[in-house]
Amino acid sequence: MKYLIITPLCFFIDQICKMKAVNEMDHTTSKPILNNNIFLKLNYNEGAFLGFLKNKKSFLLVVNIVSVIVLLGLSITYAFIKGNNILHIGLAFLTGGALSNVFDRIRLKKVVDYFSFKWKPDLIFNLADMFVFIGCILLIISEMKPNS
Repeated sequence: MKYLIITPLCFFIDQICKMKAVNEMDHTTSKPILNNNIFLKLNYNEGAFLGFLKNKKSFLLVVNIVSVIVLLGLSITYAFIKGNNILHIGLAFLTGGALSNVFDRIRLKKVVDYFSFKWKPDLIFNLADMFVFIGCILLIISEMKPNS
């Protein structure tokens, strides 16, 4: 049950960062952080990862909404089942990140991204994407972990 707090926490942290990015940056801003390895750079993504399906926005929105509903259902269901903490945490991170990006897609018709790497400047992402990635890694680890 305590894992349910992770989802809204991920959602609100990312939404706050997105608001800050939109209010303080424009498309020409590129501010280096972390020893110039990561840059703060505002971008709007109208598609999924790397712009995938940007020409199929209605389809993408429906798939995103259905996915978030399924994730919320799984997160709530698993929150009441004891054991496999890694699975619980992974689902919570995945759900929080997905929910934040879908919220953008519904509200703005695009997703606000604000980080890029020095070595791959055209790959721009946000914390929600990182939460989804972390959640997926944790789900994989939970499946690889032997049952005790």
